[in-house]
Amino acid sequence: MRSYITILFPLFILVLLIQSCDSSIFTSSDNNLSKSDSLFLGFHLGMPQKDFFDLCTELNKQQKITQGPGGTTNVEYRIVDEYDSEISMRFYPTFIEEKIFEMPVTYSYVAWAPWNRQYWAEKLLPKVLERYKEIYGDDFKLINHPTQGKVYYKIDGKRRINLFIKDDQHVQAVFSDLRVEKRLKEEFEKSQTQEQAPTN
Repeated sequence: MRSYITILFPLFILVLLIQSCDSSIFTSSDNNLSKSDSLFLGFHLGMPQKDFFDLCTELNKQQKITQGPGGTTNVEYRIVDEYDSEISMRFYPTFIEEKIFEMPVTYSYVAWAPWNRQYWAEKLLPKVLERYKEIYGDDFKLINHPTQGKVYYKIDGKRRINLFIKDDQHVQAVFSDLRVEKRLKEEFEKSQTQEQAPTN
């Protein structure tokens, strides 16, 4: 668990920034936190690792997804008809205790090139945001992150969605399970307290 805490430290910084805008993040009732866990294509937060791979196998048989660049830790889904040009959607979850805790997703135009400014991420972000509002609800809020720039986020039950420009090519979305995140945050703070405690 200590390795999770170290790896996820940058996540806590973003959490604290968002929490300052929405103080209800870590005070939601258990009932509220269990209302929404759906992601896309049948995946959901808390999904067992085996079920994730089984669903990937089935979607691959249906020719809906393929293995993306980067080997077995990259799944690609081509979106043909929802945007003004074909989109590559790539994802792979973070598992904690063999369940999906977080699902980072990147979107990019298949026709992207450094000289095709109409296919840069800055043009794609508003379109992905509009689509997300249609799927997940239109109450996305905006914060200015010191390194990631504008981050659109939405909290719905136990699910938080962050959406921002990753680089010139990619729009990044991150789905997170707030129940697990809350526990990790508490464990991180506890570990910091223990490290700072004086030793005899």
